[in-house]
Amino acid sequence: MKLYVERMIKERDDLKGRIKKAKAALENNPFDMTETGKELLTEQVKSMESYLAILNQRIEYESGGEIRA
Repeated sequence: MKLYVERMIKERDDLKGRIKKAKAALENNPFDMTETGKELLTEQVKSMESYLAILNQRIEYESGGEIRA
């Protein structure tokens, strides 16, 4: 496997973890976020999920469709 594909896979896995943590923060609000803070984090999660979808497409394309997210 090409090195840059391996790097994208690591980035994808790290991003999945950040998304999971952000969603948990939205559900549990451990930092006493304000409504504006929650709205901003919600928008950030949406953007991260969009980026994740594109990253998955790139990984699949660059690996010849061998890898599934």
